[in-house]
Amino acid sequence: MIKIALVVPQKNFIEIAFDTFEKHNLTYCSSYKEDYMLNEIVVTENNVKNISIDADVIITRGLLAEILKKIQTDIPIIEINVPSSDLLTTLLDCKAKYGNKRVAIILAKNMIVGANEISKIIDLHVNTYVLQDTWNGKELVDKAVEDGCEIIIGGLNTCKYAKKINIPNMNIKTNTEAFWQCLTEAKRAAYISRYEQEKNQIFKTVLDYSHEGIISIDANQRITSINNCARNILKISSMPIIGKHITDTSIALNLKNVLITNEEYFNEIINYNNTLLNINKALIYVRDTLTGAVLTFKEINDIQDLEQNIRKKIYNRGHFAKATFEDIICESKIMKDLIATAKKYSKANSNILLIGDSGTGKEIFAQSIHNYSNRKKGPFVAINCASLSESLLESELFGYVEGAFTGSLKGGKLGFFELAHKGTIFLDEIAEIPLRLQAKLLRALQEREITKIGDDRTIPIDIRVIAATNKDLRTLVKNGEFRDDLYYRLDVLQIPLPSLNSRREDIPKLINYYLSKNYPSIKISDDSLKHLVSFDWKGNIRQLFNICERLCVYVDNNIIREMDTRYILELEEVRFQNSNPQKLSFVSKTEAQSNGLNITDLDETKKIRAALLEAKYNRKIAAKLLNIDRTTLWRKIKKYGL
Repeated sequence: MIKIALVVPQKNFIEIAFDTFEKHNLTYCSSYKEDYMLNEIVVTENNVKNISIDADVIITRGLLAEILKKIQTDIPIIEINVPSSDLLTTLLDCKAKYGNKRVAIILAKNMIVGANEISKIIDLHVNTYVLQDTWNGKELVDKAVEDGCEIIIGGLNTCKYAKKINIPNMNIKTNTEAFWQCLTEAKRAAYISRYEQEKNQIFKTVLDYSHEGIISIDANQRITSINNCARNILKISSMPIIGKHITDTSIALNLKNVLITNEEYFNEIINYNNTLLNINKALIYVRDTLTGAVLTFKEINDIQDLEQNIRKKIYNRGHFAKATFEDIICESKIMKDLIATAKKYSKANSNILLIGDSGTGKEIFAQSIHNYSNRKKGPFVAINCASLSESLLESELFGYVEGAFTGSLKGGKLGFFELAHKGTIFLDEIAEIPLRLQAKLLRALQEREITKIGDDRTIPIDIRVIAATNKDLRTLVKNGEFRDDLYYRLDVLQIPLPSLNSRREDIPKLINYYLSKNYPSIKISDDSLKHLVSFDWKGNIRQLFNICERLCVYVDNNIIREMDTRYILELEEVRFQNSNPQKLSFVSKTEAQSNGLNITDLDETKKIRAALLEAKYNRKIAAKLLNIDRTTLWRKIKKYGL
């Protein structure tokens, strides 16, 4: 709602005002985007200094227009014109009513233009007197009478005084056409004023909420704006500075020189009163003419704090490494030597290739290398290359711009390479990357820059790459399934991780670590440990911890006994047999033949053992599972030594 104030010397001074306003609204209702409201405000000599006008625009005329322009500088004021035709009509009416008597026209300067010329045309003696903002209407009436004038033409207050001293008088009224035109101008002015106010408020908000200091100057090197942040940094918070020439301020000389010179600055560092500032300065041109400049600056400490905050946010998003070399549980020499090598490799920026079977701890090594490196304060971004389709893997690694493909996020997306800037990216299952994507990955590693999907700009990246695989990449290279140039780019520093079967002396420590961390009340017998140490750990540490979990859930009385371990391990072998039919349980063909068993006996042994495991060594239940009686089962158990 836009408010229009009609300022008049008395109520209903302009009789046609509100009717004309309604008609004007109806006529232009489709043209205006805003609603308008007209309020009449009476302003006199008595209240003019104390009046408070709440409006977007003011409509008035004559002396009130001149006075209000001086005291209401923040609100647009539209004057109601007094056209020459209105003045002519009034003078003709005056001549018709009073004859050729001398007439005094007492009006504001903006209303009296053309009066003398009109008087000559109609052959009437006219004296003109100009009202001042001192409300000198009474004095001018007295002066006019003294000069021999017999008729007074003027505004409301002038005519009131003339009437009081018995001087004939006539008031110049505002006609509909003049008021209509004034309404049109007022609405346009109010709309422009509202728009400018909104623009200025946005500009002020940007200035006040910016975390950078901002100073703008005009072509004469006078300061036109300065925000609170700039005042605080420059320590001039209470000093009036707007409108002053740069040289007349208390700003330090080196920053004054930056403002005065007609040069632009980008990411320059200056020392301002022992505080390092990062500054940028842009020159402003309008139609090839220099009209001013804008200087922005920020304390270096604030920039460092911002970077630290961003790192914390990245940390909170999960792009960080938890594990360190101290978290790797081992007693074996092979592992200790491997950790020593990995620590040396950590201090370099070269790419590292981790090779090892599934469950050997490739990711914990990658995290430990990152946390031991000079990049430990940067992000650690991990991605499993086998878990995503080719298109999704590409968008995750390299990111994309808005509109790159159907379903892309508004604003685009940062890729993992960008997120890993100044840190480490861990590419697990690297052998699973499709050949087409391998070429793009190779370029990123060689040039240390990436191109987002849907973009033609390159983005520099500062990263350290750690890749991992459980496959023989050299064989894949020979078979044409992996690029040889990418292989050599990745295999700069290689760390082969041993299987758990190659480091059996670590198994007791790993088991005790798992129990103390997850089930501190559960103990394990020495015989159980022996069984676990001698087991064939095809799934390495991951399989070991899974077995430990099952044992802890299965056992009673918080002690893992040999019988419990034997049962769980045999059940694990049976499970493994189901997925690998060619493999047997604890009994091999050689062992069977040495015990006098043939292949048929060996098959029956497997069935009986599976039934006993399924029945948890309850012979009655096992006999039912085998569809034999308990006596027969007992005899076979004795026969096969089960």
